[in-house]
Amino acid sequence: DIGCVHHIAFAVSRVTFLQAVARLDERGIKHSGVKDRGFMDSIYFEDPLGLLIELASYRFEPPAGFTHADVLMEAHKIRVARGDYNIAELHLADAIQALVERSRETLSDERTAKNPY
Repeated sequence: DIGCVHHIAFAVSRVTFLQAVARLDERGIKHSGVKDRGFMDSIYFEDPLGLLIELASYRFEPPAGFTHADVLMEAHKIRVARGDYNIAELHLADAIQALVERSRETLSDERTAKNPY
């Protein structure tokens, strides 16, 4: 119906997410099972009044000074440029690296690995 809420989502830590899945199972509460969203995991279940609840856990932490949205936007741009179907962990890793490199000054433009000996 127009104006009604479909579901309420809560962002939770990885540990809380895993505990919630186990506790729903222990209590016999029916749920969707873990849904792989590529960049996060979600699980859905109904509260006692029938409202659909989602618990969502990101698979990454943004670097200092950035938000989850910053990382996801950068990962989306990388995904589109590569022609990939959805955001995967590789896109997230590359996005985090790109954000950090753009935001930090360097003492050298030459960034290749050096022989320490």
